[in-house]
Amino acid sequence: MADELGPAVAALQRKLDEQLRGVADTKRTINMLLKMSDQPPLFPEGEDERSGSVRSDQFYGKPFAASAAEYLTMRKQACQPDEILHALEAGGFDFDVAGWKDQRLRLVALALAKNTGNVGKFHKLNNGAFGLRSWYDADFLKKAASGAAEAKAQKVKKQKAKEKAVKAAAQAAAEAKPKLLKAPAKVKNHPETEQVVQSEERSA
Repeated sequence: MADELGPAVAALQRKLDEQLRGVADTKRTINMLLKMSDQPPLFPEGEDERSGSVRSDQFYGKPFAASAAEYLTMRKQACQPDEILHALEAGGFDFDVAGWKDQRLRLVALALAKNTGNVGKFHKLNNGAFGLRSWYDADFLKKAASGAAEAKAQKVKKQKAKEKAVKAAAQAAAEAKPKLLKAPAKVKNHPETEQVVQSEERSA
């Protein structure tokens, strides 16, 4: 599905670039007219309307982490994995060379998550979005990491307790199950014994 939508996304990105260039030109013209009439500019100088768009070859030949970080820098905000995926596809990132031919969204999310933590480039928010770690307060990130580690430990503890309870219940059920009693073995009568019994019966 991602391969089928890639060309459409790229075409829309090109169209968006053209529209944003037109907006930027209009803003510059308004500022110029205001300046000619000795009035302050209405829009900030040097504002780039295309800060959230990408070129069709922007990420071609670049590593994944560098490409994702570059896109986030352009957006200046945390983004969901699917948004990062579509942006990289539109920017020419070669997922086939990276070996990501199937389940690209899942692989993108995993790659971002693996590059988090104290030495990682990214930080995952509670809503699932990823931002650059350098954007956030270091002390807060330590607290967040500590809370996440504690939550993970509690989850593992609960899982082990559940497994232990299930094992104990299965063992108790096995012990409570009545054992089947074996029928006594049939004693085989010997010919000599039968003769003695018959002789005693005749004597009586």
